[in-house]
Amino acid sequence: MLALVSGILMFGLTACFDIVEEVHLERNGSGKYAINVDMSSMFKDPFMKGMMAESLQQGGAEADMEKDTMIYFKDEPKLADLDAKDRKVLEKLTMHMVMSESQEKMLIQMEFPFSNVSEIAQLTKALKNMDTGGGMGGFMGSGGMMTPGGEAAFELSKGKLKRLPMPAAEKLEEDENMAFMKMFLESANYKTIYHLPGKVKKASFSNAEVDGSTVTVTHSLLELMEGKAKLDGEIKFKQ
Repeated sequence: MLALVSGILMFGLTACFDIVEEVHLERNGSGKYAINVDMSSMFKDPFMKGMMAESLQQGGAEADMEKDTMIYFKDEPKLADLDAKDRKVLEKLTMHMVMSESQEKMLIQMEFPFSNVSEIAQLTKALKNMDTGGGMGGFMGSGGMMTPGGEAAFELSKGKLKRLPMPAAEKLEEDENMAFMKMFLESANYKTIYHLPGKVKKASFSNAEVDGSTVTVTHSLLELMEGKAKLDGEIKFKQ
């Protein structure tokens, strides 16, 4: 099932879509990290809808585009190939996929509960080491779309949440395929929403919008991939 979802995600690269990353932080330092991908526009394009049905059939599934599926990574057999540290992190990860042709809806949500924000970096590294046979690890890992740069790392201190810089972006090779991808990605956004346990005093992110205890940061996905935009910064909030 993970390989099947991975194939659908890769088709999503050639359609308009948006990615929303969320960090929910509690006062004790625990919380939830989530990635939401909305590819509903695929149903508005007959060509893409046909390609998605073909992907389902190639993945061994019926071309039924009315699905509501929950995937628990702890049940994934390939976790046995990972070391104990990676397994422990990925066992907490879940993925919820809603696909409805009748409602023209295609949503994928990944959720990861953490006891410390440092575990988020461990998650992205563990995903790099995971091979589902369909490219999920690569999609989430180095150069991946869902976490541009392949990593999401945070530090928490008294009244301050800091997002660490990503590794330097690899230069995208300029060829016909890349030009084609850029054309479709030029309207794609990557939005991060921070939910803090207290009112925000200051947010140093570029493009940051502050509303009480919430900070929203929006960037062009393509600019993040090209290294023209940065996700790092920090938030100071009342405890």
